[in-house]
Amino acid sequence: MAVIAALIFGFICWQKGIPQTPNNWKAIIFGSIGGGIAGMLFGTVFTMISILFMSTKSNGILGQHEYELTTEGLYEKTSANEGLSKWEGVTKIRTVGSYALFQISGYLFHIVPKRSFETEESFNSFVAYARNQWERVHN
Repeated sequence: MAVIAALIFGFICWQKGIPQTPNNWKAIIFGSIGGGIAGMLFGTVFTMISILFMSTKSNGILGQHEYELTTEGLYEKTSANEGLSKWEGVTKIRTVGSYALFQISGYLFHIVPKRSFETEESFNSFVAYARNQWERVHN
């Protein structure tokens, strides 16, 4: 946001010259900050819409995901790919509401919904086993 605001500020000063009055300074500063906020909001919305349009079943983002817990890590299989996230690479395991979250990095998660299990006990067993395997490696 600060970079966008600074660019707007620089552009206005380049076009109109350095402000000469306190009111002009206030207008340029507030306009630059407002432009920075608007630019960030536009960028965020554009990114979210792009992600939604690029997420399809054919690239494995949407659709059925099969997960299996092994002593090596969390195995995932989709229509497009297969992969193993080793326990060493899982940074955190937690439950939020009715979801188990396996954090791989600051922005990448495997999300396993409770509704994928026949009973709440089987979901809790899945999470407990995952935590035990994770703690075995991280402690």
